[in-house]
Amino acid sequence: MDKLGYLPLDFELDNIGKFANMFSHIVDFRSPFTATHSSGVTAVTEYLSKMMGFSDNEVFMMKIAGYLHDLGKLAVPVEILDKSAGLDTSEFRIVKSHSYHTYRILENITNLETINSWAAFHHETLDGNGYPFHLKEGELSLGARIMAIADILTAITEDRPYRKGMGKKDSFDVLDDMAKNNKIDPHILAVAKENFEEISIEREKAENITSIDYQEYRNIFKK
Repeated sequence: MDKLGYLPLDFELDNIGKFANMFSHIVDFRSPFTATHSSGVTAVTEYLSKMMGFSDNEVFMMKIAGYLHDLGKLAVPVEILDKSAGLDTSEFRIVKSHSYHTYRILENITNLETINSWAAFHHETLDGNGYPFHLKEGELSLGARIMAIADILTAITEDRPYRKGMGKKDSFDVLDDMAKNNKIDPHILAVAKENFEEISIEREKAENITSIDYQEYRNIFKK
């Protein structure tokens, strides 16, 4: 019997992948500003994990982690996600809690331990000042480090209610500064910079597919 005790799950990776993609839509489609976020993060994560020498099986596990990394945002009110002004301290604390909720949700599912550590630790930093668990460099796997960079690169290039998405130069200025301050892995960042055009193509393809799904979803609920 699995940890949930009452929910028989088929843990074939392909089935988990479809299940995870469905949940990424449930999470992201709550706001037009996050509608394609997880698909973008997943595409970047897939590409970087291949470049970092992951096996085909590990790359697919990273794909699942990409789909599930923001699962905990189901606990964040849409009003906060869509807020055009700056968040106050309480609201920012609620947003930050999403990675903790991701971890707690996924830890109840047997055999997802590795995927959970890659998904839920995407806001941890090498200097130990990230969240939710303040893990340090030696405690963060390569998968978690890849996920962190994929999430940041995708997030800062997206439009949000309070700012426009950044271009290539500004994006890498932010990431370079984070690497210098021991927040993210400089070796993975170097791979991302070297392959930025290819990564962008893959990300845009994934986001375009999800954007079509999102428009169909909106059309259904407008009726």
